[in-house]
Amino acid sequence: MTAEELIEKIQSSLGDAIQEAKVHLGDAVIFVSPENLHRVAETLKEDAGLRLEYLSDIRGVDYLDQDREPRFEAVYELHSFEHNHSVRVRVGLEGENPSVPTVSDLWKGALYPERELFDMLGFDVSGHPDLKRLIMPEEWEGHPLRRDYPLTTEEVAFSHNRDYKSELVKSKPPTR
Repeated sequence: MTAEELIEKIQSSLGDAIQEAKVHLGDAVIFVSPENLHRVAETLKEDAGLRLEYLSDIRGVDYLDQDREPRFEAVYELHSFEHNHSVRVRVGLEGENPSVPTVSDLWKGALYPERELFDMLGFDVSGHPDLKRLIMPEEWEGHPLRRDYPLTTEEVAFSHNRDYKSELVKSKPPTR
């Protein structure tokens, strides 16, 4: 099935739930609202003609420095081994309180990527069974992958800087 045929099939099955559908660089891409994501994902997985049973990736995008709305997007990559086709599902999220429903009940592989969306971008993943920080410590403030997150710097101790490094590492025996 070509990407164009795949989009036609998806639109005929889910017409009102799909905001936009297109082929971009040979890939089938559909845009859905957060309210319709779970229903769309369930249909994409269960429909015998689609059978997109493999969720390969979930990622979040912050478009702060670009002139576009909505500010955030959650992107899902789905594949069918049976039919050998794939679909990218893009969900636009509002900038103030970005929220997306969980798909971890459909694909267990979504558990950790959804926690990463929460931890690194601050997306609320409603219905997630264990929504807590994954990478950053629990007491960490902010979300490091947001484009408005303040950047900091720290001095790096290189091996050629022995005096500075020796103050940092007191227990290491002296070299030669």
